Amino acid sequence: MAKKYIWIPSPPKAKKIKITDEQKNAVNIFFEPLIAQFKKHLKVKPNKEHNYVVDIYSKWYQNYFYFCEKYKAEYKNRMMDEFETKFVRIEFISENKYTFSYLRHTGQWHVVVEKNTLKKCLEMIKENPNFQPLY
Repeated sequence: MAKKYIWIPSPPKAKKIKITDEQKNAVNIFFEPLIAQFKKHLKVKPNKEHNYVVDIYSKWYQNYFYFCEKYKAEYKNRMMDEFETKFVRIEFISENKYTFSYLRHTGQWHVVVEKNTLKKCLEMIKENPNFQPLY
C-alpha cells in the first residue's frame, strides 16, 4: 500500500537580530581580561608526547561568540599538527541578552542559561571549572 503525504503549512521562522560590529567589539573587550588570565596558565614546557594547548582566544561566527583552545601535537603518529576546540559559546539574542552554552564531552552544546547578561556569563565561567580551558 502506498504512503500518502500531506502538505502542512509551517509558520515562518523568527528572524534573528543581527549583532553589530560595535556590539561584537564590546563583547571582545569585556572578555579580554579573562582570556589573558587563562593564557597565564599555559604550560611553558609541555609534555610533547601528548596534545598540548598553545593558545587560548575568542572568535565570532554569526551571532555566536566562542572561547577556543588551539592545540599542537608533535608526537610520532599524530593526525594533525594543530587543531582547535571550542569550550564555551555565548549567543547574542538581543541587547544585553545572551544564551550561555558549553561543549559537553559528547560533542554537543548544552545550553546552561538563556537570556543572561555578559556579567553573569563571566561569573559562571570563573566559578565553574567545566567552563574553563583544559590546559
